[in-house]
Amino acid sequence: MIHSRSILRSTTALTVLSLAVTAAMASPEAGSVIGNQAVASYVNAAGDTITVTSNKVETIVQQVAGLTLTADNTETIAPGGKAFLPHIVVNEGNGPDAFDLAAVEGAGSFDFASVTIYADANMDGVADNATPIAQTPTLAPGERFGFVIDATARSDAASGSTESLTVTATSQLDATESRTNTDRLTVSSDAIMELVKSMTVDKSGGDPNIVDPGDTVEITLTYTNTGLAPSSNYAVEDVLDGRLPYASGSAQWSDRAVTGGLDETNGTGVDATNGAGETIAYDYNATTNTLDFVVSSVAAGRSGSVTFTATIGTDAGAGIIENVATQSDASGNYAPSNTASIRVDQSFAVDISDTYTQADATVLTSATDDGGAGDDTVTETSDISQAGTIAFEFVIGNDSNEIDSYALSVANTDFPLGTTFRFVGADGATPVVGDVGPLAPGEGTKVTLLATLPTDATPTAAGATNYTATVTATSQGDGAADLSTAEFAGAVTAATVDLENRGAPATAGDGAFATNGGAPWITTATEPEQAVTFPMNIENLGPTSDSYNLSLVTPLPADWLVEFRLADGTIVTNTGTIPSGASRDIDVIVTPPAGAPPATTLVEIALVSPVSGQGDQITNAITVSEVADLSITEDQTVQAAPGGVVDILHTVTNEGNIDITAGTITQTGLTEFSGAIFHDANGDGVLNSTDPVVTDFSEITGGLPAGETLSLIYRVQAGSVPGQSEIGTLTLGSSLNGGALTDADPADNAVTDRITVVSGDITLVKTQAIDPGCTGTPGVFTEDRQDVDPNQCIRYRITASNTGTDQASSVVIQDIVPAYTTLESCGTACPATVTPAATSAVNTAAAPNIRSTHGVLDPGGVATLEFTVRVDG
Repeated sequence: MIHSRSILRSTTALTVLSLAVTAAMASPEAGSVIGNQAVASYVNAAGDTITVTSNKVETIVQQVAGLTLTADNTETIAPGGKAFLPHIVVNEGNGPDAFDLAAVEGAGSFDFASVTIYADANMDGVADNATPIAQTPTLAPGERFGFVIDATARSDAASGSTESLTVTATSQLDATESRTNTDRLTVSSDAIMELVKSMTVDKSGGDPNIVDPGDTVEITLTYTNTGLAPSSNYAVEDVLDGRLPYASGSAQWSDRAVTGGLDETNGTGVDATNGAGETIAYDYNATTNTLDFVVSSVAAGRSGSVTFTATIGTDAGAGIIENVATQSDASGNYAPSNTASIRVDQSFAVDISDTYTQADATVLTSATDDGGAGDDTVTETSDISQAGTIAFEFVIGNDSNEIDSYALSVANTDFPLGTTFRFVGADGATPVVGDVGPLAPGEGTKVTLLATLPTDATPTAAGATNYTATVTATSQGDGAADLSTAEFAGAVTAATVDLENRGAPATAGDGAFATNGGAPWITTATEPEQAVTFPMNIENLGPTSDSYNLSLVTPLPADWLVEFRLADGTIVTNTGTIPSGASRDIDVIVTPPAGAPPATTLVEIALVSPVSGQGDQITNAITVSEVADLSITEDQTVQAAPGGVVDILHTVTNEGNIDITAGTITQTGLTEFSGAIFHDANGDGVLNSTDPVVTDFSEITGGLPAGETLSLIYRVQAGSVPGQSEIGTLTLGSSLNGGALTDADPADNAVTDRITVVSGDITLVKTQAIDPGCTGTPGVFTEDRQDVDPNQCIRYRITASNTGTDQASSVVIQDIVPAYTTLESCGTACPATVTPAATSAVNTAAAPNIRSTHGVLDPGGVATLEFTVRVDG
């Protein structure tokens, strides 16, 4: 339920406060709501303090378009020849969008015979098919799409002439949002070399369903002389990304006359000769992961290719790996290749075991494992007593290519019934709450499983015990999981300390059994905030003196309190030393919190020696009874104009532990005035036409759940005589839920409101207008919800009107810049302004707090504050 504040009205020294409580935050997502509401308080001529709220204005962040387009190309083209010009468009908007594509010829010195756009979805610089396109498919935010422009020069194009293409991508969501590239081409009768790079992934090295480290990438550099003259000493250099280590001996030349790879180790020496006597010299530099090759001559119209392989490295995280190759010959440099890329998919894998080798070669090893390292089992062979705790340290490693976190779980295979398990962190003490991580790829960490045996675990001999449990680590990325085993092979020794219920029958917990056949030994009824005391006795049955730490096996619900007290009232967590054969009394005091639900809760009391490890447990229980308790706040003194209305908000709280679904809500005391009680159903603090009149909780949808609050609006219409006063009383009935419950504390079930007729009144209205360009020229001001884009502006206007017959003095208006926005002045075009100008001033120095002063406001007078905010983008 929503706890709203009071709404009141009247006249004189005025202060206006915004309900917004935070200033600009991170950029809002499409559909985010920016809301603001103001509250006014003032003192009238009689010295009464009055409060009134404005309406609430809301603005909805809309989807906006955005894109990038890469890249400009500068190439040569033969008369009648073709140029293949690659481009990539990326959706930079905040929602899905498609983009229209166009290529427009410039006013150069030659004409194209044709210009056609083809899809290049794999961005290898080669059209995917022969179907022309004029738009991209719909792209998600951040998604990219490649295309190739096939431009053909006319055969009569003169050598040295130039032409350009203006390439445009335009959002279909917003036809005004576009980006351009410029491709420049020069006609040449010399050699013209085109270089196309492609990268194709063979998934056989890893998961066959995804691209991941270990997969082989076949890289092909295809060169074509589209010019009219041969190219001499044609050279290509490809600097590979460090995440793509080169596979030695994998290079092949398409023109090689015999089978076999190119020798990357012989420097500039010739590696192969084709049938036309043209040679290739191939070299690879392992230090820079760079390959170079030089072809002695490439005849006009000839094509060739060099193909080699690389492996996606183990350090390759999920994402895009791009590469561009460069080319030149004896005449100079040519345009580089297209930008070829592969996308490494997210892959999630986790390893939990007794050892893990991290990416930096550091080996993490379980410190508690008595078995062999690397056998995927953590073994503990040391003896343990009944109720003792066994520690199993495991190592978790992230074998994914993304940062990941892991949920831990344990399944008992054959530990004794009643064994409890919990995980602690790498320090061996801090409980694991939630997931382990996040861990970077190749990073590991340690966790410890603590297995606490029951007090009645059967004693066993060393070597005769084989308790196991399965531990699972599950990726939060995609649910990938790995298992390991905790194994205990030590002896279980008999307990040498006894914890029992003091003063109870001998069967109420004496001996080694924690429960009474699975049930609590003692169950005590109580109410929330009422303490329960369990008197206990501890007997040291061991051969030497010992002390014992006191705790609960299972934590009590949130906000429950537990104390361990010695006979003198000292609160302790350890019994202190108890001699052999002696005993010590202790009281365990448990207090359920206010609102604790009616239920039975186990109190599993445990003690264990920090020296010997000996311990015992006993299980009692507390049953919390049903308690019904409603309260309503606060009494208020308000004013109203003659014959006017006042809306008074009251908060009703269910302080009990059971939902209230029925119970009367009544008003009494008004004679000359009239009143009705409404449920503020939407919690906006304003009486709306949809807020229902209520006389019973059964008329409120959902009633009032335990621990929750709701708001009632008491609308009173006053009489017409100034100075007249009446008291209205709102009362919550003490018979609840159809008589099944009775309010435990009816003293706080009523409030009284004094309403006095005064001769004046103040109203407050807030409106907003959108200024799309942040130019200081907003649209029409309105109270209605508006739509706004990131980086657009909102102009707010707060109007305080004196509708009474007395002056309002010391008028102050305050507001706060709402969340997702920042204060904006549009240069000097939209500063904060106030009226009336002669008596008003505004201060924005403490932004996000905005404050204006307006002096005296005469009856019928109006004071305004206006300011502008820019929506974060």
